[in-house]
Amino acid sequence: GKSLGKAVFWVLWLVFIMMGLSRFPQLAEPLQGIKDMLNRIFSYVPQIIGAGFIFFIGWVLARIFREAATSTLEAAQVDNLVAKLGSETDSGVGSRAISKTLGTLLYAFVLFVFSLAALSVLKIESISAPLTDMLHKITDYIPQVFAASVVMALFVLVAKFVSNLIKSTLPALGVDNSLSALTALGGNGGKQIVPSKIIAMITFIGIVLTGLSTAVSILKIDQLTSVFSTLLHLGGSITMGGVIIGAGLFIASVLSKIFGETSGPLAARIIKYATIVLFTFMGLNYMGIGQEIVDTAFKYALGAVAFAAGVGGALAFGFGGRDWAKAKLAKWFPTTASRAKKK
Repeated sequence: GKSLGKAVFWVLWLVFIMMGLSRFPQLAEPLQGIKDMLNRIFSYVPQIIGAGFIFFIGWVLARIFREAATSTLEAAQVDNLVAKLGSETDSGVGSRAISKTLGTLLYAFVLFVFSLAALSVLKIESISAPLTDMLHKITDYIPQVFAASVVMALFVLVAKFVSNLIKSTLPALGVDNSLSALTALGGNGGKQIVPSKIIAMITFIGIVLTGLSTAVSILKIDQLTSVFSTLLHLGGSITMGGVIIGAGLFIASVLSKIFGETSGPLAARIIKYATIVLFTFMGLNYMGIGQEIVDTAFKYALGAVAFAAGVGGALAFGFGGRDWAKAKLAKWFPTTASRAKKK
């Protein structure tokens, strides 16, 4: 208030001094340029006041909209719903994050709209034209950004819900215990690897990537849409390839236990590593990593697996099934002495 009073005081002094000095003919010509400048300034004051008034009204309305939106979202329990869907986060930390964020976005939108109106009142083309075009583009782009944000938020919420559902359902069905018992994922020490958490994480990432690709396509950014489509396709191939390799490790562990109990540790080890190699190449082939190299290596590995299986089977039969084979041959092809004993 004090600064404004001083400004008005000195401006009035300047006006009266200029009016008094203009009475002298000798000073009329030098003062003409200053008078023209002051006339332009004073002629522009109403526009400045009008623009400032419009901006002030917009600022007040923006604050009202922000508080109204934040209060409405809090009354609708939106924050609690998000906290329940994302149960891993502490509900006490950032519990008003969603409502405050949406309120701030609405505040910025309303302020942008009134800023556009205020700039149009100023009529300074060199300044207002670029800013007006920028604000028009932002205003035109806001619906797409809002739609993309809503889609992305829905996909994230669905991903959290499905992920939490998997984490709570699979252990109840005994999936973690069965997989740990068969494949020794738990181990005897160190941090236990929980299969349900791995499956939940993969599912969460897949749903979020799908939502991200959908949101980018809504924004109509062709370059990003192409990039995310490629990443989504590649991520799906890598995920499926990883699932194939993981299934191979599971099958290899099961076969190793079976052959270890029936044919000895050597055959079990051969079958285990042969199965791992086979499924690893199948997974890499599905991923599309080094297609020709993988195909060539797969052919040689398949031959090696067949050879190893044949040799391992022969050794297992030779060392572990020799007595059984001798008894079967004696039963099928009895000798003369055995016939005489039967008689």
